[in-house]
Amino acid sequence: MVAARLNGQGPFRFAVDTASSGSFVLAAAAEELGLVARPGLEATVRGAVASGRFPVVEAESLQIGEVRRGNMTLILLPGETSVTRSIDGVLGADFLRRYAVAFSVGERVIRLYAPEAVGGQSYRGFEPVVLEPVLIGASLEPLYFLEVAIAGRTLPALFDLGAGVNMINGAAAASLELETVRPGAAGELSDAIGNAPVLARFGTQAVETAGASWRNERFLIADLEVFATLGYRDLPLAILGSGLFTQRDFVIDFARNRLLIRVSMAESDPEPDPEPEPDPESLN
Repeated sequence: MVAARLNGQGPFRFAVDTASSGSFVLAAAAEELGLVARPGLEATVRGAVASGRFPVVEAESLQIGEVRRGNMTLILLPGETSVTRSIDGVLGADFLRRYAVAFSVGERVIRLYAPEAVGGQSYRGFEPVVLEPVLIGASLEPLYFLEVAIAGRTLPALFDLGAGVNMINGAAAASLELETVRPGAAGELSDAIGNAPVLARFGTQAVETAGASWRNERFLIADLEVFATLGYRDLPLAILGSGLFTQRDFVIDFARNRLLIRVSMAESDPEPDPEPEPDPESLN
């Protein structure tokens, strides 16, 4: 979550979501700001568990820290699920991809750099991971995929900071030779639009990508609508959520399609120091 200001008002609680092509505002926040839906204009939203068409609003500005963007088009969501009751909006790729986004676990902050500021080789202690940008449907913003090894098996995975949990579909569970339980026995998943049952839960001793690894991670098994949307209805796919990545510092270098992950938070190497140091004026 980050604190955001809309039209100079707030702060509002916005979730950072790398797998959302657009940015959203929830109905309660829009009403507080007096934002009115544009007549006759709707956007299709394909969520993890459901899809729908929703109106859009125009905000004069959206500001995160000192970074401000004017004339933002935001999709208006009703906020009727358990997920949306705790947030005011979603910060999607249409905002994030303009910057290199650095996450600091220790400081609990994100920093937005100009893309050219992270082009140097000043990331000692960080491991580069290739991100594959893929346009889905008519979206103007790509989603990002990477290769990940789960329990020794390599799978494609969606990089999704908007997911609070790690997930795989049934095809991935079959490829990993996991035993599942009967549908609905392991709880329910919610997104910004709807709810869906979880098939099962499992733990794995190792999750690895490039030179970075995590131990004793938990995954949910669920055949959600999002897997079909991504073209993986019958193919193995993992979704890597925020719980995995917020354990250590990382930088999303959108301009170069890479993720820089700190190999170990116990490393004695210094914090990433992009060169040159970004000029705050260049971020506005």
